[in-house]
Amino acid sequence: MNCIQNIFFVIFLSKSDTCLIRQALVGEASGEEQLFSSKSSLPRDSIGSELDVYHEKIKEQYGVSFQPSDVGISPHVHRFQLIDALVRLFCRSNISAETLWDGGWLLRQLLPYSESEFNSNHLELLKVSYSNCASALVEEFEGVWTDFLITVLCNEWRKCKRAMESSCPRKDPNCMFLPQKKLYSEDDNPEGSSFTAGQKMHELVKVFVLLHQIQMFTLGKALPEQPPIFPPGDLPVNCRAQASGLDVSGPKPGTEVSLVNAVPCRIAFERGKECHFCFLAISLRSSGRLVLAEELPLKKTHGVVRVAAPLAGCNPRIDEKHSKWLHLRIRPSSLPFLDPAKFSDHGKMKKKTLVDGRWTLAFRDEESCKSAFAMIVEETNFLSDEVHRRLKPLLNLQ
Repeated sequence: MNCIQNIFFVIFLSKSDTCLIRQALVGEASGEEQLFSSKSSLPRDSIGSELDVYHEKIKEQYGVSFQPSDVGISPHVHRFQLIDALVRLFCRSNISAETLWDGGWLLRQLLPYSESEFNSNHLELLKVSYSNCASALVEEFEGVWTDFLITVLCNEWRKCKRAMESSCPRKDPNCMFLPQKKLYSEDDNPEGSSFTAGQKMHELVKVFVLLHQIQMFTLGKALPEQPPIFPPGDLPVNCRAQASGLDVSGPKPGTEVSLVNAVPCRIAFERGKECHFCFLAISLRSSGRLVLAEELPLKKTHGVVRVAAPLAGCNPRIDEKHSKWLHLRIRPSSLPFLDPAKFSDHGKMKKKTLVDGRWTLAFRDEESCKSAFAMIVEETNFLSDEVHRRLKPLLNLQ
């Protein structure tokens, strides 16, 4: 817990004076006492009582106490302890991305002045932590939100870069290491729901982006405005998307499509009202859709899109008792934090966005059902491979 105490104390001081953290840690002050000097006292009487309040909050939350006298050792030793504490913070899996970003900002402030304190062991620890996080990110290539992975990563890259290069911390200390109210409750987001998967993916991406940018900083590389990823690739020749006559914008209700690869099916969106459609699974670069099209009476080889849903996360399953039935999970088309319209005025998600939909498609025979299942698996693999291809440069720092 000493790492949390030390980090908290220093970030608190930086809130009051941006330059004080460097002055205190690296001895640039003129007339100011150094923070970690054995003769040090709190830099300003006006913040002393406020700091005591935060000490009490840390004691209540973590069961430890922290006194200014704890820093009565040499500046060099304490700088090493702080750098070591920050590096080890990034190796922990039970720390929120928000807290890690605050620690990342502080590490970036200290590294230019702490060459002797930041050693090869720290570099190796960061490398291992980054490698573990990258492996977890690769698993998301086949996750529920594969189609949004690149979008979220690019958004968080820009946010993290701004936060790391800022001259002051993003938040006040009482928001950094103390519990924060969650926007979502477990009742709203049960385990296994697409929203729970989306939250976990978002948290993982934020940590990955931070660790990647810290790695680049420690290697002396400049941070680009955009993450180093490949541009979108061309659609494969004779792929289902091209055969269907769709462009990269994808299928929308009312769009005409070719049914050359479609499989006829039946589905009831309301009890007692069964509809006949042609089913298609289509991947379009790093996105994909499930399509239900209505056959045109005068143009049997073509149909009109009536319903479209995300391909990623549909989790196809053939019914154990009815081999002509195919069960699909239908998750929302966007993540809540990317679509503010899905939030209420109080920061809570609207209840209707929390439930994953379900489709049960009935096919005319077992072979048709298996064909639709295989189509979904193949298109999902195309989607996953494209996301992996585009993010490959990001996974290789060399």
